[in-house]
Amino acid sequence: MMAAGVGRSPLSGQLARFLDFKRAAGYRYRDEARLLGDLDRFLATHLSLHDPVITDRLVRDFVACRASESETTRSHRLSLIRQVCRFLALEEPRTSVPGPRFLGIHRRAFVPRVLTRSEGERFLAACPTLASSPCSPLRGLVLGTALQVLYLTGMRAGELLRLTRANVDLSAAVLRLRDTKFGKSRFVPLAPDFGKRIAGYDAQMARHLDPWPLDAPFFPNRAGHTYSIVALRSAFRQVLEVAGLAPMSAGRRLRLHDLRHSFAVLRLLLWYEHGVDLEAQLPLLATYLGHVGLASSQRYLQLTEELASEVTRRHQARFGHLIVEGGRP
Repeated sequence: MMAAGVGRSPLSGQLARFLDFKRAAGYRYRDEARLLGDLDRFLATHLSLHDPVITDRLVRDFVACRASESETTRSHRLSLIRQVCRFLALEEPRTSVPGPRFLGIHRRAFVPRVLTRSEGERFLAACPTLASSPCSPLRGLVLGTALQVLYLTGMRAGELLRLTRANVDLSAAVLRLRDTKFGKSRFVPLAPDFGKRIAGYDAQMARHLDPWPLDAPFFPNRAGHTYSIVALRSAFRQVLEVAGLAPMSAGRRLRLHDLRHSFAVLRLLLWYEHGVDLEAQLPLLATYLGHVGLASSQRYLQLTEELASEVTRRHQARFGHLIVEGGRP
C-alpha cells in the first residue's frame, strides 16, 4: 500500500501499479511510496479529469521549489516523477518524460562531517549521560547505548532501530541484521569490550522489563515499541551538546548518519597506523558496512586531517630517504 491519502487522482490506479512493479523488481520503495502519495494528491488538484495526461507544465509545477527546501529534495521529486512518467508513457505516449537535468535540477555531492578521534571519544563519553525523564525512565540508557552502537559499528540508523532481542547474539557478541538495504543481510561482530557492555545493557533492560521477549525491539521506547528516527535524532543532538560538539562547523551540519562516515574513516585510519594491506582489507569494510561493492564504500572514505597526516607519515617512513634538502636525491 502507498501512503495515506493515495487514491484521489485519476492516475491513482496507475501509481499503485507502478509501486507494485518497482517492488516486484526488488526495490523497497518505502520513502518513494510516501512521495507517490504526495504526487497523487498533487495530481488530484492539477490533472484534467477528461484528459489525464502528465504534461511538461505539470512536471514543472510538481518539482517547483517549495519554501527553503534543498536542491537534493527537489531532485528526489524529479527522479520519482521521471520514473512514473516513463512507466505511464508505455500506455499513454503523450505523457511528458522530463530529462534527468530538467530545469537544471541536480543533486549536489554532500560532504559529510567526520568526527576526529578526540571528538569521537567525547561523543562516546557523553552518551551514558543522556537524560531520562519521569515518564520515560529508560530513555537515557536505551538511546545512549543506541548512539554508542551507531558510532562503534557504523550501522545505519534504520538497521539499529529494527534490531530485535533475537538479532543480538550476546554469547558470540554479534548483531544479526536481516534484509537490510539492497536486500542484504549480514553479521556485525562487536569488539570484545563493547560486546560485554551490550551484555550489561541487556541485563539491565531485563531487570526493568518483565517480560522482555525475543521479538521485542532491542532499543524499545517506553511503550515497548520501536523508537522513531525523530527521537533518535533528538537524543543525538542532546549528546552533541553535552560533549561540546558544535552541530555546525565550516558550513557543514553534523548529522546522525555522519556517525557511519566517522566509523569508516576511523577504521581506515587505524589500518594505516597498523600498516595493514588496504587492498586486502577494504573489501572487508564494504562487507561489514553492508555495501554492494567497493564503489559504495569509497563515498565514506573522506580524507580528513588525521588521515592525511597518517598517510604522509606512512609514505615518509618508506620513501623519505629519497628526498633531501633542496629537492635533490
